[in-house]
Formats: sequence, structure tokens, C-alpha cells
Amino acid sequence: MEKGNILLAISLLLNILLIGTGSYVVHKIGGIEFVKTKMQTTPSPKKDSAYYFTKKSVFEHSAASDVDKVFIGDSITDYGEFQEYFPNEIVLNRGIRNDAANGVLNRIQEVLDRNPKEAYLMIGVNDIRYKTDANDFESRVDKIVDSFEGKETRLFIQSILPVNNGLFGNEVTNEKVKRFNDILRRIADENRIEYIDLHSYFTDKNGELDKKFTVDGLHLNGKGYEVWVEKLRSR
Repeated sequence: MEKGNILLAISLLLNILLIGTGSYVVHKIGGIEFVKTKMQTTPSPKKDSAYYFTKKSVFEHSAASDVDKVFIGDSITDYGEFQEYFPNEIVLNRGIRNDAANGVLNRIQEVLDRNPKEAYLMIGVNDIRYKTDANDFESRVDKIVDSFEGKETRLFIQSILPVNNGLFGNEVTNEKVKRFNDILRRIADENRIEYIDLHSYFTDKNGELDKKFTVDGLHLNGKGYEVWVEKLRSR
């Protein structure tokens, strides 16, 4: 056999071995769907900074006025079509994917400038993902709340939703979610702000996000948003 053919044969053999090994590894960690999910949901704050600053700029240049409701948060808020649920009101969505409490704090002035009648805050799951210290999280949310002092806006603090670890992985534990929700509830109580416990409406028998409300284990599907809005309406 000529030298070129020998090298070609060796190359093909190595590729087969590598593909086989890769397939085995993918299978062992949960299959191709697991890999796809992790690729889609792993946070990249630095990579996503362009999205954050673009959205922040769009918000700041909005001409909206006489606002009835504004929803503030991360991607779970960002993906919601809240205006459609309240067609007779002026509703703003101020959610930015991958955002955390510090990001909200850095852009809260724009919300205050709208002087909305009601503001609904949901933040914290990305603080957990980014391993934000609980005390730092509490301090930042405290500052967000303090920014509403003296304003006519009625602020509501909403709980962080549970996570389905079977779909999303263990990047966020529901134990940590409960701990951060305790912080949010305490802040609400100390400031006489209404705390809206959405968490309990989305859990399954294992205390995780019920699969009927999600595709990836973290974000809500259409049914999930219906439940969310229904709970707001029935307060």
C-alpha cells in the first residue's frame, strides 16, 4: 500500500474512534438533547452585554407615558407578552434576558421616569446562576426598592419561580431558590410591599417547576404565562 493511502486509512480510523468516543460521552451525560439544552441556557453575561445595553437604550428612548403596569426582570419577564393580557391598559415589558439584580438597579431610573401606576419586579434566578452572594443580592434589591420611595408607583415583589432540574440541570437548585425567595419576602415585609408568591403555583409534587409549564426547565411556556397573569388578576 502506498504511503498516502496508509495515512488516509489511519486518519479515517482515528475519526471513527473520535466520533464513537464523542457519541459515548454525549450518551452518558444525557444525550444530544441535554447538550442542546445546555448550549441554549448557559448564561454568558459578557457575551450578552450588547443585548443588555441595546435594550436599555431602547427603553430610555421610548416615548411611552401614562403607564399602567410595568414588568421588570430577566428573560422570564422578557419573553412575556404582557400587553396582550391587559389590552385596555398601557403595559411595558422591562425584562432583559440574563439580567440580575445589579442590572435592574442600573436601569431602574428609566422605569421611575415613566411614573407607572404599578410595577412588578421578578429578579434573582440569574443571581443564583452567577453565584451572587446572598447578602449582595439582598443589598441590591433593597436599593431597587428604595428607589421607589416617594414615588406614586405601587411596587410588587414577585417570587422567583422553581426550576425543573431534570430538564435544566443542576445549575440552579430549588433549595437556593427558596433561600432567595425568603430574602425577597423579608424585604417586602420590611418595606410594607405586597409580596406575590407565584412559586407555589408552578411546583410539581417534587417541588420543581412542573413540566407542563416549561420547555427547557427554566422559562415558561404559554400556559405558564396564563397562570402567572391569572394569579395577578385574582389578588
